[in-house]
Amino acid sequence: MKKTMILATAVLVTSVAYAQQHDYQLKTLTFENLSDQIDQEQYEGPLLYGDGMGFYSQEEAYQWTDSTETGLSHVLPYNWGTYCYWGGGHAVSHYVSGQDSLYGDFNSQLTVYKEGVLGIQTTQGGHNESDNFAVHYGYTDNSGWSGDVLPDIHFYDGKARIVDHMYITNTCYAINVFGNGNGLSAKISDSDWVKVLAIGYGDQDEITDTAEIYLCNGPKNIVHDWTKFDLSSLGRVVRIEFNVTGSSDNGYGFSQPAYFAYDDVAVRFYEGDELTKPQPGPATSLSVVDQSELKTQKLLYQGQIIIIRNGHIYHPSGLLIR
Repeated sequence: MKKTMILATAVLVTSVAYAQQHDYQLKTLTFENLSDQIDQEQYEGPLLYGDGMGFYSQEEAYQWTDSTETGLSHVLPYNWGTYCYWGGGHAVSHYVSGQDSLYGDFNSQLTVYKEGVLGIQTTQGGHNESDNFAVHYGYTDNSGWSGDVLPDIHFYDGKARIVDHMYITNTCYAINVFGNGNGLSAKISDSDWVKVLAIGYGDQDEITDTAEIYLCNGPKNIVHDWTKFDLSSLGRVVRIEFNVTGSSDNGYGFSQPAYFAYDDVAVRFYEGDELTKPQPGPATSLSVVDQSELKTQKLLYQGQIIIIRNGHIYHPSGLLIR
């Protein structure tokens, strides 16, 4: 009888601990509310490239924040002396095509692959046929020809949380080069591979763990559909860096296109993980500049940098929002 009671108590304690460990709400970054962050041109568009050379301050750089659901945010990394997409980043996109041979170069770098889609469309390219997603570009290796700072996603309030998973797939650019090669890289052989490496960082900026998933593993194993990428093993993180690496090397380091698309990033919210809103109020003034009758205000509004000039709202790149 005593043994039975001890066993029952142990099972009860284990069950309560399990319930507490798994008592969380999943909130998802879908990108559907970030359409204003989609560049009108896939290459050298004003949001991602500015005047062509990018931006010289983080406040002006291309960035987005999911301030209502997950708290995940991104700013272009600082590489080669500027914040510019040719130095890496995560661009919100809605471009989709099934014709990778026609739209398989850098001019279509924000186009995700979806079988059966003719031309380039702007709907239903995301996971579960949503419209929007993000396209990662960037890598680092030991060649000396790559950028030093990897693109990341991070929680804008600086609190560590568990990112449960995301869905990833290949772009048309990547699939075309994997299958056909280009002037920089040979096509994928049976022994070649390309994968995504996710690196988690905790609240002391220490590496918590890494996770990886293959974009291709030989020519017969190329990802063509949205695929779940489990990130929960990274544990509680403040930010996650992403690197694209592989076996292809043209003498100047990794030579395959360092792109992948991702969507529906799910974050676990346990008790105490609630988002910390920017203070004070919904908008925080960053600067005010008076130029005779011209008054310009730079504000942090719901995690986004906006410029108010003469009653109009602008993106930091100069694009009129409203």
